[in-house]
Amino acid sequence: MSDPMPPHISLPPARRPISVPDLLVALGVVLLGLLLLIGTNQIATSGMNTVVGPKVFPLIVSVGTLGLGVLLTIGALRGHRAEPTTEEDTDPDAPVNLASPGLILGGFLLGTLLLQPLGFVVGTAIMYFTVAFAFGERRYGLMAGVAVIVALITYVLFTRGLGLTLPAGILKGVL
Repeated sequence: MSDPMPPHISLPPARRPISVPDLLVALGVVLLGLLLLIGTNQIATSGMNTVVGPKVFPLIVSVGTLGLGVLLTIGALRGHRAEPTTEEDTDPDAPVNLASPGLILGGFLLGTLLLQPLGFVVGTAIMYFTVAFAFGERRYGLMAGVAVIVALITYVLFTRGLGLTLPAGILKGVL
């Protein structure tokens, strides 16, 4: 009886399939780095020859984010996966459920679209409400109340505390 494979010959390790969620996160980081870089290039600078101007630190952050995104994308394309730590009670091979992230993204987009016409408080409250709903909360009155209170506090802190101008929308004259 002979071994079907001599001991000195080994098979190459099986390549793991590409993890779509890991790849999407990596591409999202690349996109964020690109957007930061574009935004950094739009920062106005004075005509003075300064070594450290207003673009230096945003440039460092944007290039760092872009570089990290590229490294994560390469790793994801090679089959590397973000594995949960031993303390986490998760199954990395379980199918991905994108319903909750989709709800959060949808609420963010809806809140953003309604920010100008209805105001910061209403748009932000919609965002808070959808996040609570996506995490499984079903006490709608409590969710709406907390969302509005947190949005109002945020509005007051930003406008009165930081002096920012945010759209009041339908609450103009009340706030």
